[in-house]
Amino acid sequence: VGLSSDLEKTLAELFGRYVERYAVRSGATRRDDEDVWKLFCEPLEKLHVTPRLSTKRIVASNYDYEFQRAWKNGIWHVYEPVSFDMVDGGSILEKANRWVGRATSLDDSGESFKIYFLLGEPQDPSLHAVFMKAQNLLNKMPGKKELILESEAEAFAEDFQREVKLHDLDETKRQPLT
Repeated sequence: VGLSSDLEKTLAELFGRYVERYAVRSGATRRDDEDVWKLFCEPLEKLHVTPRLSTKRIVASNYDYEFQRAWKNGIWHVYEPVSFDMVDGGSILEKANRWVGRATSLDDSGESFKIYFLLGEPQDPSLHAVFMKAQNLLNKMPGKKELILESEAEAFAEDFQREVKLHDLDETKRQPLT
């Protein structure tokens, strides 16, 4: 019960306060991890290095995880696209914490590996500070890791191509002459 001089305005305010506020699901994204992968994949495809990627399951004593994109050059290099283009800051921090937990669980694997996080940044400028906190969390995880922003996708692809060429050259040098 109440009084209102503008019934439509009051109804819209009440709907926003009691319905819309709860309608946004926690963890909802604007772009998902695969959307972020597409941003990184395009320059890799231009350089013809995506065929070098394969899946790799890292097995630890209490946990295992299959990375969809990996390459072995001495150690396994695993590439994981992670979208932080989310609706709210709490979801961004929760996703970063899940990855810290996952990496911690994989840290006792007998296999040597390095995780490259291919990061999709939030498009909402108000979430930039939370995204910085998420990066700080990811930097605290154990093991070898590298964080690569989507704005660095071209440079990342060029570095990857250079590593592939060096690896191939090194392999050629090791082949016995017949």
